[in-house]
Amino acid sequence: MLKQLYRAIVMGSQASAARQTLPYLTDSHLNELGFSRDTYIEGIQARISAELDAAEAKAALYAYQPISFSQLPN
Repeated sequence: MLKQLYRAIVMGSQASAARQTLPYLTDSHLNELGFSRDTYIEGIQARISAELDAAEAKAALYAYQPISFSQLPN
């Protein structure tokens, strides 16, 4: 539940930052980034979502995994 709340806060903050940044970007800047004025906010949100997914997958990879004594090396 806390991860979902954290994700919602990050995504909301990023969307707000993208909306505030958009008026300062020219069309050529947006083209260099691979966006248009219509797709900028959604594109940034997709990037952030992908970064959060990758970080979550990496954390799950290194998550605590208990072992039994029979699995310990001699």
